[in-house]
Amino acid sequence: MFIDINEIRDEGLAIDEPLRIPDLRGLADEMIVVEEARVKGRAVRGGRGAELDARLTARVAMPCSRCLEPFANDLSVTFFLTLVEGDAALGPETDAAEGEDDATLFPAPRGRADLVEICSEQIYLNLPLKPICKEGCRGLCPTCGANRNRSECGCAAEEIDPRLAPLLRFKKRR
Repeated sequence: MFIDINEIRDEGLAIDEPLRIPDLRGLADEMIVVEEARVKGRAVRGGRGAELDARLTARVAMPCSRCLEPFANDLSVTFFLTLVEGDAALGPETDAAEGEDDATLFPAPRGRADLVEICSEQIYLNLPLKPICKEGCRGLCPTCGANRNRSECGCAAEEIDPRLAPLLRFKKRR
């Protein structure tokens, strides 16, 4: 779906749309699957284009950073953007309006802004840096790679930090 700035009337444009957002790539090149995305909000004409005030809800499936198992994470994001007509209006040489941050500007080439692109950007901005499937996730064994949430492995539980290994001789003297 596109928001056409030129077609927004004085009363504004109400938005309540389910979206099909293509799979995204994470920081470590892992696949992030976006399901059940929906955006609700309002777009009104403003000084530089259109002002979009919206809420995005989506279910995002991604791998856990500790155990690498996929899990679903529910996102709910409220955002405010100023849709600016044309790409040239977003360069560093343009002065932002009083109190307006460049991060709230979104380009709308030929006066049309892609709602899927806007929502994909909002999902990227709101993904956790270290997604964890559950608070008590035990992760993978650093020696054998077994998922410690499923079963215990036979590896030694205590591994000594090689930087502190020389201090062990003092502990053994006692």
